Amino acid sequence: MTNLPRSIRGAILASVAALGLASCNMDVTNPTVIDAGTFDPTSDGRTLALSAQTNFYIAFQSVALYGGLISDELWTGAIRLQTNRLASRTFLGSDDINADFFAPLSLAVASNENAVTALAKGANAASDVNLARASMNLGYALDLMAETMCSGVIQGGPELSDTQLLDTAVAAFTRAVSTASAAGGDGSDIVNQANVGLARAYLQLGDYANAAATAALVPSGFVANVVTTGNVSTQGTLGNQLFGTTVGGQLVAPERYRVHDPRMPIDDTTQAVPTLNGLPSIIQTKFTSYADPIRLASALEAQYIGAEAALLGSGDPGPALALIAARRTAGGEGAFGGGTNQAVFEELLNQRARDFWMEGKKLGDLRRGLQDFPTLSLPNVLTDPVGATFYTSVGGGTFGSTFCAPIPPEETNANPNF
Repeated sequence: MTNLPRSIRGAILASVAALGLASCNMDVTNPTVIDAGTFDPTSDGRTLALSAQTNFYIAFQSVALYGGLISDELWTGAIRLQTNRLASRTFLGSDDINADFFAPLSLAVASNENAVTALAKGANAASDVNLARASMNLGYALDLMAETMCSGVIQGGPELSDTQLLDTAVAAFTRAVSTASAAGGDGSDIVNQANVGLARAYLQLGDYANAAATAALVPSGFVANVVTTGNVSTQGTLGNQLFGTTVGGQLVAPERYRVHDPRMPIDDTTQAVPTLNGLPSIIQTKFTSYADPIRLASALEAQYIGAEAALLGSGDPGPALALIAARRTAGGEGAFGGGTNQAVFEELLNQRARDFWMEGKKLGDLRRGLQDFPTLSLPNVLTDPVGATFYTSVGGGTFGSTFCAPIPPEETNANPNF
């Protein structure tokens, strides 16, 4: 679990195009590298924006996997102490945080920010769909950094709080929406996708009015996916870790996921690795191929955001209760008994955890939930509580209370601002 979920070679090619605009001869056979001296925002903009988007897609998959360990969506059968500390929510700065998700997140932020800077100089920047795409992916990369890391850094700058990262994400999403709206055509999909991300950032900031208003703009049925690939030359460790095809793969927790909810498909007949502290291991079947797309944004998420914003912003549980009832029906569950606003909120997060399992959202949900309700019941939102015995004997110990990763020494040692 030390590599990015795509090949390092692919990431380097994308980063050269998106980050450096490295000077090179355009006659070379590598079409993914753009000559800085001849770069044109109009003719080269699509290549630049899609290269930077590739970096974001890589980062997203890293967060979905490793963030899933921290948020208790996945159990690990790995023998590495660093992986077990990650999964038990006890961190050391020397752990593989950089390789696991900080480096890909940093690259996604930097490459898309640089793409935005370059494309903003174009004559038609105000309606450039490529600028809109890069702005949107920058917003998502910043949002993921804010939800995953305890603090963040942008291109070797000063340490930024999660609030500062989210404020920057809001600005990026806002630009994406305005630019894509002016572009028309293909820009409509970017508008919807960016509005979901913008509503998500507002919600994480506690700006419930803007979260609700923005979420309401997303049309019913909208879905946007991160596209992956079945090409074996671009496959890294993601499949082996996620699909449970090798000893040491990631495993689902049987107590929570053997509930026959169609939103959380599993194979509970096959042992992926020996039992962990006597607990049987089961394999997820939600993603069964490297080529399976992973949902990034959707109208369903916008509904959840609107319901949570109404509950916490104005104390109105109505939208949350209606959504809970619909989603429990989708999962084959009985009616929800209701209760206090905290009980309603916990059930809303429970349904979110089921609907968006392994889609890179739960860690942010837990951090937001614990901030809004310090007495949040973690078992009620499908999460092992603080102090519970950790499930693997490797490293022993109990589950910790840290739901974010520290900035790794690879950054702090090289960054003069630290």
